[in-house]
Amino acid sequence: MPKNGTTWTKEEVNYLEENWGSITLGTICKNLNRSKNAIKLKAYRMGLGDPLLHFDGITVSELSKAINVSYSLLRTWIEKYELPAYKKRFVNKHVYVIDYDDFWNWAEENKNMIDFTRFDRYTLGIEPDWVSKKRKIDRLSKKHVPKPHNTPWGSADDNRLKWMLQQHKYTYTEIANDLRRTQGAVKRRIYDLGLGIRPVRLPNNHKYTTEEVEKLVQMVEAGYCFEEIANRLNRSALGVRGKIERMGYYFRNGVPYRKDDKDAI
Repeated sequence: MPKNGTTWTKEEVNYLEENWGSITLGTICKNLNRSKNAIKLKAYRMGLGDPLLHFDGITVSELSKAINVSYSLLRTWIEKYELPAYKKRFVNKHVYVIDYDDFWNWAEENKNMIDFTRFDRYTLGIEPDWVSKKRKIDRLSKKHVPKPHNTPWGSADDNRLKWMLQQHKYTYTEIANDLRRTQGAVKRRIYDLGLGIRPVRLPNNHKYTTEEVEKLVQMVEAGYCFEEIANRLNRSALGVRGKIERMGYYFRNGVPYRKDDKDAI
């Protein structure tokens, strides 16, 4: 018979505090020989709070809130991109949880899929050293964020586009940055308007030097956006993307990976 109503020993209190949320309520009841109601009541009086927050890891639901992405996106990462997660039974239900170490190991391999500016440092505890650099890169990338692709072109936008073309000195990169559009959107708008003038071409047809190729690969792997890479190499973003595709990269969830990277398939 469960020993409900009896005084809790110091050992029992320590056991409950150490294992609350880490093992199932049923196991705690069995090991302490107390009822579920007695365990819940004692945990409440001890201020242990939600058992979902008391284990070495985080639930998928809480992780989505912590890093400011949707729950459905996290499930996609789990189902399609192998983010390690497992089911764990808490007081009265099963939930998906992720170990912190597993998350950070996965995040390092897939860091280009995560915008680290969406959550503050230490939100998930101590961060690996590489996160600080990636967060700086993500802040830099935000300078190049264009308008949504379906944003209508107004007369002011069209007039500005025509004027910049008529100056015969602006590149696709400069026009796109000025209008806060992608270079692809600018190229399409020039075609739709039937304009005969084209932006000044950057030296994308010039052969890349060994140093440029090395810098390109380093920046792609580090998570820099195409626009920032293009600025550093004095080339267009479209040209940079074309170059890395010819180098054997493909895109998974918008993130470049080498085609021969078996772990990325």
